[in-house]
Order: sequence, then C-alpha cells, then structure tokens
Amino acid sequence: AQRRLWILDRLQPGGTEYLMTVALRLRGPLDRAALRTALDGLQHRHEVLRTRYPVVDGEPVQIVDEPGAVPLDEEDLGALDPAAADARVAALATGARRPVDLAEGPVLSAMLARLAEREHVLLLTVHHIACDGRSEDILVGELTERYADAVAGRPTSSPEPPVQYADFAHWQRERLSGEALRRPLDHWRERLAGLPPLDLPTDRPRPAVRDSAGGLA
Repeated sequence: AQRRLWILDRLQPGGTEYLMTVALRLRGPLDRAALRTALDGLQHRHEVLRTRYPVVDGEPVQIVDEPGAVPLDEEDLGALDPAAADARVAALATGARRPVDLAEGPVLSAMLARLAEREHVLLLTVHHIACDGRSEDILVGELTERYADAVAGRPTSSPEPPVQYADFAHWQRERLSGEALRRPLDHWRERLAGLPPLDLPTDRPRPAVRDSAGGLA
C-alpha cells in the first residue's frame, strides 16, 4: 500500500489528494503543554508518523527519524464573529493540506485555531502513506487519551506497540513475492489471455488537465 502511494506521488508530485485532515473541536480550558506532550508522544510511539521515503539507487527506502516535535502552527481567531471564524477555520483546513515531500517529511503536522478562551479547533493533517480512515480514528482516540494523561500528570496509558508498520510492510512484501506471487499471477494471466480490452463509453471528454475531482459510478 505504501509503495502504491509513493508511486502515485511520483506521478503527480506536489499534489494534496492524499493528505487527510481531521478537525477536533476542543471545549474547555486548554493546556498547551499537555497538547504538545500528547502530539509528540503520538509521533514517538508510531514510527510511521516520523518516517520519510527517499530514493536510493532508484528505489524508495524507509528512513525512520528520531522522535521530535510535531509541527504545530497557531492562529488566534478570537476577534472574529462566529461565522467569520468558522469560515477561517475551513480555510485553514484547506491550507493545512500543503504538499508534502515524502523524501523529506514530515507526514504529520498540526494547526491550532483559538476561537475563544475556552474553545479551540485542532487540525491534524497526515499523509495517506502513514494513515487511513481506520487508523485515523485510532490516532485521534490515542491523542485524546495522551492529552488527558498529560493534563492529569500521570504516565501515558498507551503501551509500546510490539511491532511497527514497517514490520508489517516487510512481512507483506515478503509474502507477496516469489512463488506466493507467481502462482496467482500465472492463474489470472491464463484466465484473461486473449480477452479484448474493456472499452467503457464516457458521456463527456476528459479534462485537459487531470484533477482529483470524481464521483460515483
């Protein structure tokens, strides 16, 4: 899955189609130090959130960086009326989807918008190479737990994972190579041999410039 996303990124560098942004509305007093601890702890625990993908001898490799500070920008919207503040948050969510150089990273960043003394919006942006819809829910849940632990001054309740995503990626690649891959490929090559290409009719011409806008068929 990561290799596929890396290839798509190489085909269309500078794109933002594979960036995922989630907005979390925070109500109540905000402990910024605890939020920083929670964000950095999340990145520390999950190596995939601090992994970059440079090219070595024509092939992508995974480089896991040492734990560091998750990029966190802040903007104060307290002077705006509610409608203008909501519009600005929407614009910030769009702006948070800045192109990510997978060779350099980071694949995780955050933006904190202050709406009032006791109301904030936290925007988390992560590249799809490091996260999907299911794992996004897990990360948000873990971030919430880590923040609560940091506010209470207690050790995190999240144990260290026994394996990292890179371990799974290595296992999957080994499993989908050699004889394990050759047999299903041979099967489908035989089944599909001689069939004409499927020509699906379209109801309009393709746009001159490719974009990611789409629908359902």
